[in-house]
Amino acid sequence: MRRPRSPLLALLAALTACTGQPGLDAEARPKAPSVPVPPPPAPEPAASPPLIAAQALADQPTADAPAPQRSPPEAPLELTFVGDIIFGRYRDDGYDPIPGPDEHPFEEIRPLLAADLVVANLETPLARVLPDRSPIGTIYRFGAAAEMTAHLVDAGISAVSLANNHFYDLRVQGMTETPAILREHGIVPLGAGRSEEPLFRVETLESKGWRVGVIAVSTRRNAPDFDHAPRLPFSPARELAQHLGPLLREAAADHDALLVFIHWGDEYIDEPAKIQQTAARQLIDLGAAAVIGHHPHVLQGLERYKGGLIAYSLGNFLFENTGEIPRLTGVLRLRLAAPRGCIERATFHPAYIKRSPSPHPVPAQKTMGKVVRARMEALSKKLGAALEREGEDLILQGFDCPT
Repeated sequence: MRRPRSPLLALLAALTACTGQPGLDAEARPKAPSVPVPPPPAPEPAASPPLIAAQALADQPTADAPAPQRSPPEAPLELTFVGDIIFGRYRDDGYDPIPGPDEHPFEEIRPLLAADLVVANLETPLARVLPDRSPIGTIYRFGAAAEMTAHLVDAGISAVSLANNHFYDLRVQGMTETPAILREHGIVPLGAGRSEEPLFRVETLESKGWRVGVIAVSTRRNAPDFDHAPRLPFSPARELAQHLGPLLREAAADHDALLVFIHWGDEYIDEPAKIQQTAARQLIDLGAAAVIGHHPHVLQGLERYKGGLIAYSLGNFLFENTGEIPRLTGVLRLRLAAPRGCIERATFHPAYIKRSPSPHPVPAQKTMGKVVRARMEALSKKLGAALEREGEDLILQGFDCPT
């Protein structure tokens, strides 16, 4: 239920207040030194990838106008997923960007990202003209200029989720400009703010003849809904099955696979809460092939449930916090079998956030590879999943996926 409406000015001012309501978040990260911000060059807009599209389920043909028959996919589909990406934050003395000028933060990790579809959580609202000062008064205030989107293009990222607790950090400007900027660069915005119903939607990614339905949703937020502003697709964890179940059932008819990409959990905690495990399993039972989580800023374990996969948290991917645990990260790769759309193989590529010249993800090999693998093996074992080593990677086998 939405809060009672009041004038926009007063409501937007509420963003500056500290939060302490259920479902609202407070974060704790060490400060890094501030650096000057040179104006980045404006890139040429990238062409939209020809095999990727997004469409709300509400726009699909109804039962009175059934969708035309189409051939099922014939070849497997590979998808990769990563966790939280930020491109900069506001401090008391100004704006602190990640990365610096002329840097390419995803250059070293791009081979591990390469897939038919690449999905990330973008925790930085974008603006065509970035304000010199944050419009909100909280400690952790993220934002980035539109030019930073070129880094996502360079990484080969197909789609990003905007359904997270920093959705409001640039107020209405960020809520409305971010999806448009992404689309101009050929990147699909998932879970963007809604000014109209339905709030929760299945959005479609297309590649190699596959239609993959994704629901991007958040169980965490830093502010309530505001009058005359887009709404975050927010749901308490205990209500996820209630809100998303009907969408999953309806979307199954014209999608080859369904995924839930979700911002949830408690920060800097090694294991998911019981309510998360219950909700994730319910979503698998309702038809999701995988539930992929982010927000805790640390890696959490993998779980195989029936024929589905649950990744409770993929941790940070491009982030300023390079502490010993938060810097551990990775790329989750799923291979879906044709034509059934079930998971036949899950691979975890270990990575970590290198601290210089500015924080950026790189493959974790040798000693760092051992550190990341040890964490993922131990946490996944607690969830009943045995990961097997294959070179530098970890493999989760045993999916029941008949061809």
